[in-house]
Amino acid sequence: MTTAHDTVAAHYAAGAAGDIPGMLKDFAPDIVWKESDGGAYAGTFHGLAEVIPNVFERINAEWDGFGAVPEFFIADEATGKVAAVCTYVGTFKATGKPQNVRVVHLWTVADGKIVAFEQVVDSAEQNKSMS
Repeated sequence: MTTAHDTVAAHYAAGAAGDIPGMLKDFAPDIVWKESDGGAYAGTFHGLAEVIPNVFERINAEWDGFGAVPEFFIADEATGKVAAVCTYVGTFKATGKPQNVRVVHLWTVADGKIVAFEQVVDSAEQNKSMS
């Protein structure tokens, strides 16, 4: 049986490999995705039809080498909650500026599917790369 931790870790591993379909394969069709206020991608997106264009396609178009590199995970398998402490890397294409920004991702996994995501980031720090 795959744990919530394993499901989330597989998302990051797919991202590191450049495997976008692999990153999305465990997302529930009705996933709720929240990007931190104050950032360029701020908002709450409902379902893959909103998440893919508003987050993943924009990031792919606007960044070179974008990634969330996990440092460690904290998982509560009883509730399906996983926190991932990561560092955002990559270079914003329009400015040529790199980022090296700490972030925490909060995930909820139910029945093997990722049903919710919340980003907690210092958006002002991330925005420095984008201006």
